[in-house]
Amino acid sequence: MSSTSAIQLLPDAVINQIAAGEVVERPAAVLKELVENSLDAGATRIVVEITDGGRRLIRVRDDGVGMDRNNALLAIERHATSKLRELQDLDSIRTMGFRGEALAAISAVSQFTLITNRADAVAGTEILIFGGRIQDVRDAGAPPGTEISVRNLFFNVPARRKFMRTAQTEFNHARQAFLLEALANPGVAFILRADDEELYHLQPTDSLVERIRDLYGEEVTRHLRPLDFGNGIVEVGGYAGLPPFSRLDREWQVIFVNGRPAGSPVLNFAVQTAYRNVLAGGRFAPIFLRLELPQDLVDVNIHPAKKEVRFRRPTEVRDVVIEAIRMAISGPELPSARPPAFDPQPVATRPPAAIDLSPAQAPPPPAPAVKPSMPPAAPPVAVVQPALDWTPPPAPVPEATGPAASPWGDYRLLDRIRGGYVVLETDEGLVLMDPRSAHERVLYERLMIALEEGRVPSQGLLPPIHVQPSPTQTQALRKHMELLQKMGFGLAEFGSGSFLVDALPVWLAGSEPGPLISDIADGLMQGGKGSASEWAGSTIAMAAGRQAVSLQQELTDPELHALVKALSQTEMPYMSPRGKPTIILFSTRELNRKFGRE
Repeated sequence: MSSTSAIQLLPDAVINQIAAGEVVERPAAVLKELVENSLDAGATRIVVEITDGGRRLIRVRDDGVGMDRNNALLAIERHATSKLRELQDLDSIRTMGFRGEALAAISAVSQFTLITNRADAVAGTEILIFGGRIQDVRDAGAPPGTEISVRNLFFNVPARRKFMRTAQTEFNHARQAFLLEALANPGVAFILRADDEELYHLQPTDSLVERIRDLYGEEVTRHLRPLDFGNGIVEVGGYAGLPPFSRLDREWQVIFVNGRPAGSPVLNFAVQTAYRNVLAGGRFAPIFLRLELPQDLVDVNIHPAKKEVRFRRPTEVRDVVIEAIRMAISGPELPSARPPAFDPQPVATRPPAAIDLSPAQAPPPPAPAVKPSMPPAAPPVAVVQPALDWTPPPAPVPEATGPAASPWGDYRLLDRIRGGYVVLETDEGLVLMDPRSAHERVLYERLMIALEEGRVPSQGLLPPIHVQPSPTQTQALRKHMELLQKMGFGLAEFGSGSFLVDALPVWLAGSEPGPLISDIADGLMQGGKGSASEWAGSTIAMAAGRQAVSLQQELTDPELHALVKALSQTEMPYMSPRGKPTIILFSTRELNRKFGRE
C-alpha cells in the first residue's frame, strides 16, 4: 500500500465539516437546531432573526437558563450534551436534542458567536469561532439566556455553499422550520424577523388552536375539528380539517410525536387513508396531529436531522390515527368526493334544472364592493346574479359537404340508457354521448374564449374578504396580479403581505376566497414562468366540471338537441377538458363486421 493511500485519522476540523453535511443541510436546519436547544434550556421567549434567507445571518436569542463559561465551552465540542448519560437514556429521551453534535457542526462551517449568561452570574460569556477555530473567549454583559449568531454559512465549504438556493427559497424553508417549532410549543412566545421586518410575533397560549389561528388565519381554523381518541397506549390529539377544505400540497399537515415535529411513513399512510373517501385526489386537508405514546415504543434516533421516527407497534399506531381522524371529520353533513351511484328514478322533490346552451346576454356588472377600514371577519355573502350562461353566440359552423363531416351532421335521437348515456343514430352508424363530458367541453371552450378576450364578469363579495397568504404566495400573487384581475378576480393588496378580495369570477362563484387564493398562489409557484396561463386552463376545466350537468340530471329532448349542436361547434368536440371521451362512434361498417355481415 502506497503512502498516499495509507489509512489515517482525520483532523477534528475535517470531521466536523463532514458531520455538518448531515446535520446542517441548509439554513433551515441551523434554525431548527438552535431553536430546539433554546426549548431544551427552558426558554419562554425565543426571537429568531434571519438575513438573506439565512445565508448571511441566523440569530436565535432566548431567555432560558443560560450557561456558565465551562459549560459554554463544552457545548461546542463534538458529542458533548447534558441530555444523555448512558445508552439506556435513549429509550426515555424527552428533550429535542440529545446527540451533542449540532453546535460543533454549525460552528465548523460558519462564523459563529455564542453569548450566554445565567441569572445568578456576575458576567456572561462570549465565544467567537471562525470555521471551527476558537478566536476569542471573553466576559460579556448579557441578560440571562443564550444568543447564538451564525454568519456566512458554508463560507469555508464552497462545494456546499454553491448548492444553496436563492434567498427566497432558503427563507421559505427556514420559515417552515420556525412554524413547526412554534406549533409544537404554543406555550412559548416566538418572534421571527427577516431582513429587519417582523413577520411573526406570537404570544404564548395554552391553546393549540389559538396558535394555529395566529399562524394560518381564521379561515383555516374555522374548518378544523378536534382530535381526541386513543386506546390507552396510543393517544391522538390536535385538530383535523373538515373536507372539502384542502390545498394542493401538504404544508398544512403537521405531525408531532411526543411533542417532537416528526414524520413517519406509517403516519402519512394513516392520514391519507382516513381522507381517501372524502377528499378528491391530489388534495390535502389541514391536520395538526399530536401523537402521544410511551417513549420506549418510539425510536427518535433514526434520522440525522431527527425528522423521522420509527414505531415498535406501527399497525396499532396506524389504526388509532385513522380512527381518530374519521371520528373527528364524520357527521351528517360530511361531503363526499365520490359521485353517488346512478339512480334511474327521477328525484321528485327537486326537478332537474334546465341548462341553457343558447346565446345569452352578459349579466349586469358586479355589485360594487365597499372597502372596509379594517379586515372583515364575517364570511362572504355572494351577490345574487342571473344564470351563468354569459357567453357570446358561438361562431357559425360550415355546412358538411362530404364524408369528413362530423358524425352528428344529421342525427336522430333514439333513447337514453342506464348510466345517463344518450344514443344517437347518424348516417355513419350509432353514437353514444356522455352529456356530462359534452357539457364540460362546451362550457370550457366558452369560458376560455371569454378569458382570452378579457371579458370575464366578476361576482362581487359583500363584505370583501381579507386573506393573508404566506410570503412566497404573496410574491406569486403580486407577480401575476394583472392576469388574476383579467380572469375576474377583484384582488388588491391590503397592508403588509395581505390582500383584499372583493370579487370572484362567476365560474368560481361559491368558492371560499381564502383557500382559493392559496391554491392559485401555490399553482403559480409550482408551475414556473408559464404557470399562470396553465393554471387558468386547468382551473377553468375544473370549473366547467363543477357546472356541467350532474350524472343524475336527465335532460329534456330540446336540451339534448341544444347540447349536441353546441358540442358540434367546439374546436375539440370528441374529448372533455379532463381527457374523457364525449362521444363514441360505432360505424355501420364496424357493426356489420361484429355481426358477421362483412
